Amino acid sequence: MKWILAVISIIFLAQPVSAGEFLLSLGGGPQPDSKQNNKTFGVDYSFKTFEKSYRQHIDIGVSYTEVSTDAEESKHLRAFSIYPQLNLYPRQRSWGQPYFFVRALGPSYISSNQLGNRRQDNNFSFQAQVGYGARINWKSKEDLVLMVSWKHFSNANLFDDNDGIDMPFVINFGVKI
Repeated sequence: MKWILAVISIIFLAQPVSAGEFLLSLGGGPQPDSKQNNKTFGVDYSFKTFEKSYRQHIDIGVSYTEVSTDAEESKHLRAFSIYPQLNLYPRQRSWGQPYFFVRALGPSYISSNQLGNRRQDNNFSFQAQVGYGARINWKSKEDLVLMVSWKHFSNANLFDDNDGIDMPFVINFGVKI
């Protein structure tokens, strides 16, 4: 865990403060294939954007996620992730520039390999997230960000135990800095 935190800290601190996007997330919902309900809170910071074209951007960022559940045991975990995020934009610009986004294979450290009745083989996992967002014009720029998504942690079947941990409804709100 120490080396993952060190890498995240170095990446975060090495970036200029004026570049990027800061997001707060909140959400939850029923865990598929289980009777438990999960809740989440998190903070994301996208520090680098690669613009392949106006319609395709790739963001690189770091994420801290807290997940809790209403199950009887193993009620809480934390996840530290590094993620790539693909943003796909339509052709036309508007006051609230919409986009579709996908985060996939974001290596993550999870503080516990169990959340309620969901088990992971170890503390290594991947963050995946898919959703819809909008960049909202404020003060003549696309400064505000609003996203709705599904968030998931699993080890992509690299290990035997791989019960995914899901938050079916997550809202992110943030600012471009």
